[in-house]
Amino acid sequence: MIHQRIQPPPRLFLGAALLFWGAMAGHSLIALILALIIESANWIHSRWHFNDQACSRAWYLCIVLTLLTAVVIWLDGSRYTTLARLLTWLPALLFPLQFIQSFGFHNYLSLNCFYIFSQSFIKRNSDLGINQSIVRFNFGNAYFVAIIIASSLSPNAQQWIFFVGLVILTSWLMLANVRSRLFAMTTLLILAAVIGLSGQIGMTALYHWATHRGLNLDGTGNTDPNLKITHIGSLGAIKQSHEMLWRVTPKAGQMPPRLLRTASYNRYKGVNWRVQYPAPLSDNEESYRPLDSTDLAVGNSFYLLRENMIRKDITKPLSEFGIRGAAMTGDPLPLPGNTSTLNNFLLNEVDLNPLGTVRIFPIKSIIQGKVRWNDDPTTEAPPYPKEDLAIDEYEMEGIQEVAGSLGLKQLATTTEKIKRLREFFDSEFDYTRHLTIGRAFSSKNRPTAIETFLTTNKKGHCEYFATAAALLLRAADVPTRYTVGFSVMEKNPSHDEWIIRGTHAHAWTRVWNKELQLWVDFDPTPGGWLIDETSGHNWMRSFYDRYQRIKEDFFLWRNEAGNRLAVTLVMWILGVVIVLYVAIRLKKSRVVVNSRKSMRGVGKPVIKTPLHDLEKTALKILGKRNPGETFVVWLRKLKDYRISEAKLEEACALHQQLRFDPSPDETNSEKKLLQIARDLEKQIKDS
Repeated sequence: MIHQRIQPPPRLFLGAALLFWGAMAGHSLIALILALIIESANWIHSRWHFNDQACSRAWYLCIVLTLLTAVVIWLDGSRYTTLARLLTWLPALLFPLQFIQSFGFHNYLSLNCFYIFSQSFIKRNSDLGINQSIVRFNFGNAYFVAIIIASSLSPNAQQWIFFVGLVILTSWLMLANVRSRLFAMTTLLILAAVIGLSGQIGMTALYHWATHRGLNLDGTGNTDPNLKITHIGSLGAIKQSHEMLWRVTPKAGQMPPRLLRTASYNRYKGVNWRVQYPAPLSDNEESYRPLDSTDLAVGNSFYLLRENMIRKDITKPLSEFGIRGAAMTGDPLPLPGNTSTLNNFLLNEVDLNPLGTVRIFPIKSIIQGKVRWNDDPTTEAPPYPKEDLAIDEYEMEGIQEVAGSLGLKQLATTTEKIKRLREFFDSEFDYTRHLTIGRAFSSKNRPTAIETFLTTNKKGHCEYFATAAALLLRAADVPTRYTVGFSVMEKNPSHDEWIIRGTHAHAWTRVWNKELQLWVDFDPTPGGWLIDETSGHNWMRSFYDRYQRIKEDFFLWRNEAGNRLAVTLVMWILGVVIVLYVAIRLKKSRVVVNSRKSMRGVGKPVIKTPLHDLEKTALKILGKRNPGETFVVWLRKLKDYRISEAKLEEACALHQQLRFDPSPDETNSEKKLLQIARDLEKQIKDS
């Protein structure tokens, strides 16, 4: 039983669609080459007898190419973007199947070819006499869908030209097969626009979900440098990833910094922290300052975190560590609060906001470099009196009551106030990631989550401790900022490095020490949390760490200038060898279509078989054909010249089969006919 849906795309349509994909994805040259190859089928005379077996092989090749591409993309960047980047290459990955469709003698492919064990099932059913259910379709339509999917995920798909191109291509495809053009055009314009807009919204939401679903606690993933959504007031257990995010390697004989900041915030409202500047700095984007850079030697570039730094600031002895990990555009870089310079990072740009958050714009998805730190000055702006002392009205009464009971205002120095708070939290509070304080902040008559934490519950994770400490110190006239990042706590002795995982994400408080006139770190969370977050190692984590280390090391090795050239040459050589091998195989098995009209779907194609090669030799004996005499009838006259009649009849039967009734074993039939034709030619020459 055969179910056919064999309506091909219009002429030149797939070529235009490929050029559209190339423009959206930034692969214009590749798209042009693919388009020229596919559309050349409209003009060149070569064709091939691609049977179901050839289709299956092409499908397996597509699968292998897809798997290899996925591995390369996985090694080349973030796991959250691997699928999207892979799908943008669909037109190239599925090209072997479209080549078979364009240059085969049929305008359809069998759906059975795409089943892994299809040939075995077909043979079994044939042996058992079971009817086959065959669905045939033109692959060009599926190929167009793949092109549109790839284009919608490409870098330029957010531009208006994407929607224009989508509407034009969709309308072109449909109007080639409908008569009611006005109605169809209106319907298709609306349909294409809705599909395009919905696709963009859906893919954007999916990408946002994929890249942010790991943000279970402070500092992991893509930290928003302007807004920190906390778990304060939430119920349930905090989940953290054990994934290795960064690797820190201190200079020989030195220790790494204990805390690495990714972002700081200064305005607490509701249950979230955000960045708020005085009126002249109200625009968050404008508040970022690109870092100056200088070279002490060729290839030895330094980014300077403080303004007006001189050569002495760069060369003076400071603590130093190397850091390596994955980062995307605009990600904050985890750094100590007293960082001086960044060295040997491959970045397009680095900028800094007044609260000390450093954003990076990396050239590659995995970065490494050196950080010089332990400098006396800090990179943040001095306190903003209004913003860095603000306490929300719903928190005011409870915070002032607790601060008063601790006598914070009466203590003379900032150091004494910090010490008093540390004693308070260490002696009366417990650290837990299982949250039991509900969200209550909308009424002055009900205690907020922070007030409940400070007065009755006294259990929470680092967000509670850091927020409570920041607000209590503000009540004692000490400017503070809420800070997120990582605690450096896990050492890997075998590699002489410190590992930073999602479980090491942490929150603490930056405090303005007016006696020293600088910002200092204050971590109010009781020390017991360190034990909780460093326990639980197992073989699976060790295995994944080893895999991730190999992945990052390979990526960095491959992208070194000398190695990149070598890898590129090897890939090109392999690619050329494969292309040449395929081209030679295709050349040997090609069939020439003599009629140009047949290329355009007019009339039957005149197929050349190995028996046609016998014509030149037969002419010497038989002479020219009579008008209206077919090639086979004329060739059968050879039986009168001591030529094997059985072989001649077998050759004519195979010739007719290949021309008019290609069978699943047509490749074998052609080989067999070639051998018989050679035997007949030898007999003619010997006669």
